[in-house]
Amino acid sequence: MLDKKIYFDCVSSTQPSPEVLKTYASLLDKYYVNANALYDEGVEIYNLQEKARANIAELLGVKTGEVIFTSGATEGNNAAIKGVAWAAANKKHLITTIYEHSSVYSAFKQLEEHGFSVTYLKPNEKGVITLDEVKKALRDDTALVSIMHVNNEIGTINDIDTIGEYIKKHSNAYFHTDITQSIGKIPVDLKNVDLATFSAHKIHGLKGSGILVKKLNVKMDSLISGGQQEFGLRGGTSNAPADIVLAKTIRLALENMPKHEEVCKELHDYFISRLSEIKGTKINSPDGGLSCLINISTPIKSEVLMNALNLKGIMVSSKSTCGTRSHAPSRVLESIGVDSNYAIRISFDTDNVKEDVDYFIECLKEIIAHYE
Repeated sequence: MLDKKIYFDCVSSTQPSPEVLKTYASLLDKYYVNANALYDEGVEIYNLQEKARANIAELLGVKTGEVIFTSGATEGNNAAIKGVAWAAANKKHLITTIYEHSSVYSAFKQLEEHGFSVTYLKPNEKGVITLDEVKKALRDDTALVSIMHVNNEIGTINDIDTIGEYIKKHSNAYFHTDITQSIGKIPVDLKNVDLATFSAHKIHGLKGSGILVKKLNVKMDSLISGGQQEFGLRGGTSNAPADIVLAKTIRLALENMPKHEEVCKELHDYFISRLSEIKGTKINSPDGGLSCLINISTPIKSEVLMNALNLKGIMVSSKSTCGTRSHAPSRVLESIGVDSNYAIRISFDTDNVKEDVDYFIECLKEIIAHYE
């Protein structure tokens, strides 16, 4: 058993906050009844859930009726994309990017199989989706544009405010953005966004918990049909304790954001300076991206390197964790001309320290020397 364990996969998932877990445990103990039951206990938990919804809306700068609880970003992305497409009467054109998360990309691929036309935008050499590309792709029959705020493999930040403003002023399309990798890490402004999605477990919350923000003007069919829950857009018994504690999760993440940025920026710069000591390595993440995420290439195949690092107690990933068991190359890295067979992703959080970076660098030197 290794004494040392370094967790460098923080954009994949995070450890739930002790405060969140404590509140969640207390809720599970007391509030086990159905939130839609009409007896006193049901009404009590329903009111707590609605108070949480209102608190989340205030934190995100949206209206209470625009917050929909989900099981996470994958469900939220599918609900937003398919729901808007199905509700669009005569609009059969959709726009997204080639480097979206698999839950977005696969949703569009499925809609293509059912008669929709999809334009897949490519990032520029810096990994950014430009407004010019959006302008070229927009058509009169475009129903939806979906562009992630921060890319989950290379950390590039897209200007969703400028893109959203243009779409709002120059088309009748709705604009969706996946903010899973940006909330709690950089400021997020949803003023020019019609739909937004994220998961709680990326910000020290619970797995199986998330949000879909849907502005009131957006016409959308339900993905999960059933009861009256979530304004009739998501049937099924509410996961009330998880929904309630999500308000605390978001509040803590936003309060911690300045510290997160400070710690991760220092680790980011230190990591890059130390990596320069190793010949044959290359930074794939562009300048100006998310400071807590660095994608690198090495002379060692990623699967071999990850296994070797794992034996030394270091946890990293090679691409989006949702696709790690697939042997398909990374769409994200391919889009910027990087061979994903030799790339790994390192991501930090406030628990990481410079000594973790030092240990990683020394282990990487040893592994490369061994396999070369």
